[in-house]
Amino acid sequence: MVLDRRALLLAGLALPTLARAQAPWKPERPVRLILPFTPGTSMDPVARLAQESLKDSLGQSVVVENIAGAATVIAGAETLKSPPDGHTMLMIANSFAANITLRTRTADWQRAFVPVVQATVVPHVLVAAPSLKTDWAGLLKRLREGGGSMTYGSPGIGTSPHLGAEHFLRLVGGKAVHAPYNGTAQLFVDLYAGRIDFALSNLPDVVQPIEEGKLVALAVTADQRVRELPKVPTFAELGLPDLLSDSWFGIMVRRDTPAPAREALERAWLTALAHPDVRERLQALSFTVLARPGAEFEKVIERYVATYATIIRENGITVQQ
Repeated sequence: MVLDRRALLLAGLALPTLARAQAPWKPERPVRLILPFTPGTSMDPVARLAQESLKDSLGQSVVVENIAGAATVIAGAETLKSPPDGHTMLMIANSFAANITLRTRTADWQRAFVPVVQATVVPHVLVAAPSLKTDWAGLLKRLREGGGSMTYGSPGIGTSPHLGAEHFLRLVGGKAVHAPYNGTAQLFVDLYAGRIDFALSNLPDVVQPIEEGKLVALAVTADQRVRELPKVPTFAELGLPDLLSDSWFGIMVRRDTPAPAREALERAWLTALAHPDVRERLQALSFTVLARPGAEFEKVIERYVATYATIIRENGITVQQ
C-alpha cells in the first residue's frame, strides 16, 4: 500500500504531540515541600535528607518551608490554596488522621488531599516510672482493677501518644486518667519523679532515660523488636497486634493534581527513600523507612482515621478549634 504525501505529512505532525504525551512529567520551577511544624522538629530530617535526591529525580530544587500553627491547619490551607500542578507538597503526620474528626476546618481533608508516599515511622515505647515497680502483667492488673486510679501523660490532647494510649486502654479493658502536657519536657520530669505513672513516647526520646534507669520500658509498637531496645517485647508479642500508636510522616498533594505529576512525585520519593545514605542516616535517628506508595498509604490513613474517630468519640475528646 502506498501512502499519499498528505497522510505522511499528518503522521509526521502527530509525532511531536505523541512524544509530549508520553514524556514523564517534570516540574517547571522549584517544588515547595511544606512542613506544618516549626524548624527542628522530628519531621525536618525526613524532608531535608531527601532533598538532594528529589532534586536529582525531578530536575528542580525542592524548597522546604516550615509553616507552623493551628495544629497543622495553616500549612494544609496554604497547600490547598496553591495550584494543583505538582509544585506543592505537604508533609503530614498522624495528626492529619486525627484532625479529620477533631477539627471542623479539616473534616474534608481526606477528600481534598491524595497520598503520595508514606515515608517513615517512629515506634512508640510504653514506659513507666521506676517507682511504680511493675511489669507488663502488673500494669494490666492495675489498669483493669484500679478503677482509674492510674495516670498517664501525653504531649497534648489529640496527639498520637494520647490517642495511642487511649487505644491501648480500650484494647486491654483498662482505665487511667489522662494528664496532657504542652510537649514532652515537663512530662518526662513528672514521669521520672513518679507524679504520673506511664506514657507512650517516641523511641528516640526514651532510649537514654531507659538506659540510665530513669524509666522502665514495657513494650514497643514496632513490627519487630528494635535494635535500640532489643530486650523490650513488641505489643504484638504481648497479644496486642492491632494497637495503633506510633509517629509516621508522609507526603500529600491536592487530590486534583494531575496523575502524571503525582506519579512523578511518588517515584522521586521512593527513589530518595531507597538511597543507601538516606536510609542509613534516617535509621541512625531511629526512623523506620517505610517507602509505601500512595495507594498503600491511603489505606493506612483510612485505618487511622477510623480508629481515631472511634477513640475520640468514645472518650469525648475535644480540642480548641
